[in-house]
Amino acid sequence: MRLVKIENNQMKRAEQLQDLSREHHGSLVMAKRIAEIAESGDESAITEAIETVKDYYENELEVHFQHEERTIFAPIFKEYREHIGIATQLLKEHGAMRMLMPKLHVASAREDLAEFASMLKNHTRIEERELFPIVESTFSDEQLDAILNFVPLE
Repeated sequence: MRLVKIENNQMKRAEQLQDLSREHHGSLVMAKRIAEIAESGDESAITEAIETVKDYYENELEVHFQHEERTIFAPIFKEYREHIGIATQLLKEHGAMRMLMPKLHVASAREDLAEFASMLKNHTRIEERELFPIVESTFSDEQLDAILNFVPLE
């Protein structure tokens, strides 16, 4: 299956994109949780949330970014130049989230966590709603399989 199908109000992705979509679901859950903590103003929860976000970034999000950059953005820049605009936007957002990580400190945590949560949520939605349909309709089977079979560098 290559195209998105709607079944029982749920999107069904091409098999090769399903792992990334599951990770996106986790990102949306994380973004919601972090936004709620930031809004609460609870200092102990905010301090804990900083560590949670840093751990999430180091152990999950950075690998996810690299996965997309190498298996989705690279082919778009090389072969599907009509979609460079969205790839450039999303790549810049990866960079902005990367740059936010070292800034996460208790003194500005409430604002930084709210910013991170908003960026992560909006970014993830664009990838799911706009980027993935492009990938499903334009990438070759070999390119889709490269997404499925991605192995991060150690």
